[in-house]
Amino acid sequence: MKIPTLHKHPFVTQAASTISEQSMLSSGDRILIGVSGGPDSVALTLSLIALSDKLNITLGIAHVNHQLRGNDAEKDETFVRDLAQVHDIACHAVKIDVKALAEKRKQSVEEAGRDARYQFFQDLCNSHHYTRVATGHTKDDNAELILMNLLRGSGIQGLTGIPPKRENLYIRPLIRTSKKKILHFLKKVEQEYRIDDSNTDLRFLRNRVRHHLIPILEKEYNPSIVDSLDRFGRIAPLDNDYLVQQADSALKSCLKNADGTVITLFTQPLLDLHPALQTRVIRRAICRVKADLKRIQNIHLLGILELCRKKGSKKSLDLPGRIRIY
Repeated sequence: MKIPTLHKHPFVTQAASTISEQSMLSSGDRILIGVSGGPDSVALTLSLIALSDKLNITLGIAHVNHQLRGNDAEKDETFVRDLAQVHDIACHAVKIDVKALAEKRKQSVEEAGRDARYQFFQDLCNSHHYTRVATGHTKDDNAELILMNLLRGSGIQGLTGIPPKRENLYIRPLIRTSKKKILHFLKKVEQEYRIDDSNTDLRFLRNRVRHHLIPILEKEYNPSIVDSLDRFGRIAPLDNDYLVQQADSALKSCLKNADGTVITLFTQPLLDLHPALQTRVIRRAICRVKADLKRIQNIHLLGILELCRKKGSKKSLDLPGRIRIY
């Protein structure tokens, strides 16, 4: 099937519908597509090429060679470069020793790889004036993340899944599309793609969820479990956004002083709040000082509340990220 006619394909019209519903793009946008060479990112690339004239957008491709899979990684990079050349799209590829980066930063390889990719995307946006970054996240990815966070004991904020768009920069046009439809589409249009063998490595939790847990849930409990989790992922952000708004308002009522590195709260107004807001207010306060909530867990928040309940306590509590609570 020729690219000019693909805009009529149901798969592409679904992507176009998601783009429209979520207001992902504007006429004149320059879109950087994160392409690994796998089926999801390749299907995304074909969809955006087919829609480029209609949406009046310019496309570019970004590829990160993580140097983790030897010759296979080199073949992935060559495949992506060839794909860009065939469709006359600018291609930005970079090699990053992710394993060395992970050791240097004391991160997991997955986390270091993700950080490296998004930093590369950000740098390209700054240097080449891209206005959006499109990634190939799917409905299945969303369901898997929700289930993984549920297994970890996450609160509602961790169960909101993958947002269709983030920071007014990152967009996921395939977030409402299943993996099965992606593979069917690529087969129909006779488009090749690369397979990353690490996606079947059961040492990774995501792969165990994908290849073991979800098939069991589909077979034994709910054949539409992915759709059910995806629906939950659409509802949870609405509830979470409301609670965040309430927490921001409550934080103002508890705030005594804030100078950037220190934030002081009145303890009694904090303890008078509904329990659902108490921990959220503390999270917002920590985020003001720390700029993020990495490694901050619910047990830390409960410990802070316990400290607040001890009248006249001179004790302190140390949190990850060199945060000390008095």
